[in-house]
Amino acid sequence: MRDQSSKNINILMPHSKIEQKRITLVAGLILIISAAIVGTMVFYIMKNHAEDLLRTSLQASLQSHVTLAQSEIRQSFEKSATVATRPFLISQISDVNTKKDDEDARTALRQGVESFLITGLNAIALYDVQGQKIVQAGNFVTAPDLDVPIHFAQNTQLIYKGKYYLRATINIVDDGRIIGKVVTENPLPALTNMFESTLPRRGATSDFALCAKATQNKMKCFPTTLYRHTLTINFNSGAGAPLPMSYALNGKTGFVITRDYRDQEVVAAYSPVDSLGLGMVLKMDSGELYAPVWHQLRYLIPLMILMLSAALLALRWLLAPLINQLVRSEKETREANERLKDSESHVRLLLDNADEGIISIAADGTIELFNPAAERIFQYPSADVLGKNISMLMPEPNAGEHTRYIERYLKGGDSHVIGTVREVDALRGNGDVFPIELRVSEFSLHGQCKFIGIMHDITERKAAEAKIIHLAHYDALTDLPNRRLVQDRIQNTIARVRRSQTPFAVMFIDLNRFKEINDTLGHDAGDQLLKVVAQRLSASLRAEDTVGRQGGDEFIVLLANLSAPHDSAFVAQKIIDVLSEPIEIHGQIVQPSASIGIAVYPQDGDDVDSLLKHSDQAMYLAKDSGSGVYRFYGQAPNAQSHTE
Repeated sequence: MRDQSSKNINILMPHSKIEQKRITLVAGLILIISAAIVGTMVFYIMKNHAEDLLRTSLQASLQSHVTLAQSEIRQSFEKSATVATRPFLISQISDVNTKKDDEDARTALRQGVESFLITGLNAIALYDVQGQKIVQAGNFVTAPDLDVPIHFAQNTQLIYKGKYYLRATINIVDDGRIIGKVVTENPLPALTNMFESTLPRRGATSDFALCAKATQNKMKCFPTTLYRHTLTINFNSGAGAPLPMSYALNGKTGFVITRDYRDQEVVAAYSPVDSLGLGMVLKMDSGELYAPVWHQLRYLIPLMILMLSAALLALRWLLAPLINQLVRSEKETREANERLKDSESHVRLLLDNADEGIISIAADGTIELFNPAAERIFQYPSADVLGKNISMLMPEPNAGEHTRYIERYLKGGDSHVIGTVREVDALRGNGDVFPIELRVSEFSLHGQCKFIGIMHDITERKAAEAKIIHLAHYDALTDLPNRRLVQDRIQNTIARVRRSQTPFAVMFIDLNRFKEINDTLGHDAGDQLLKVVAQRLSASLRAEDTVGRQGGDEFIVLLANLSAPHDSAFVAQKIIDVLSEPIEIHGQIVQPSASIGIAVYPQDGDDVDSLLKHSDQAMYLAKDSGSGVYRFYGQAPNAQSHTE
């Protein structure tokens, strides 16, 4: 009997050990697989978050620079186009084409092109109908490091030699015939500064590039912020993948992770520069982007290995006596609680040091989380907002509709705002309304629906965009509408009065002896004179009228509504009287005067170009008649005119 019992015990003991090993092995495999899955998920969440933040930042910065570059290039081309349409130059070139030895015409053209240099041109040259150079002012860039064509209506090039320049060759047309051409060269200071001191650096490998298509498979690139030499490279990398710049040159805008011309993996935002045939790319090496992620994993992976090893050791004693299991369970629970506290402290540290404002609300709109960045953005301490409704941070009408909106969303479960980035208005503690960029996400905690919003204050970015739009339509010196905006307003006035044929007038104003003042007192004095003239012109007109700066010392006035055409004469005389009042500049008394040409709609022209051209011609008639004179288009040279 004793021998039989001993035999049963010997049979059961190996079976128990086998089951213990089997349970330990299965549990260990489950732990290892779970740890690997969790680690992989953490890595990809951190990686995707870093990519999303960089994508938003790169694309916003790139679009600002694209807008500024295309605005400067188009303004530079319009300045050159203005030269080719001047009636005075057209008339003198016609004389040179007729009489090659007409020295008076050549002298007048030489003086004319020299006067354009004060508008900011680097160089200008005029050619006759046979292509022979007539006159030149300034010095053109020779042997540039790189020049590429720009897709304008006529021959235009972007040139680089230490700085960026726009060279334009424009035909001079008279009555539909090409009678010559003008070649101009304009410096592009804003574009130059983008690649020097104005571009915010995001890291040691961040790079900003501008390129143009050279052939079907190659592109030419200007010096970048990292590589200060020009490049000619293929559209594809060595592995055959398209470079980020190839997307931009094919008219696409977006974000990509790929390899660049160095065969280095990069994250890049790309965009074409309008329809000019240029592309811009703002990029960073992916190694620099993912470096913080790998840095965190250096600590996370050993911790996971340590936890996994501890769990496996605990399983090793799974079948130990119950008291030992309870003791180990208590110890492991205590350690888990400490790790949880450390994890919560880490999360709180991340929230407190994040640059983005982070706000979490319950389903009823009650604020439950308000991090320090949100306190700075909204100028509220967290104690003043926690437990209150999120509508206190919204201006009307959004504040009054927010609660009903959440109720509709919870019932319908559909919203176009969840997971998308939007620009909305917000309300600071001092009552100021300001713009923010907002992304709202939904999550569930303990079975309850909650929302979290991540936001940036974009006040400065919106102000910069508004400034760029203003610079595109207003003169930088006088803050008057520029030539393009005045033309748009003339066109709108024509559309308004075309049926009623109500008359209105266009005045072309030229300051007399401006070059003499510039040469005698200096360009600063000339700029001061132009500002005073702009102020006096604005004060002399009605709110419905427009005064703009044509360029140099020339201004355009639109009298948008006249009872009769001769009413414009009273306004012209008023302007002459106001401008003739003495001005003290740098301690010197300056006695300015102006010559005014007037074209009246519809008898002097029924389109923008005709009215501007005829008012310009009338101005030259006035200038030939003496100082402080206005003349109507078509007025005989010996007809009576008003003088000072």
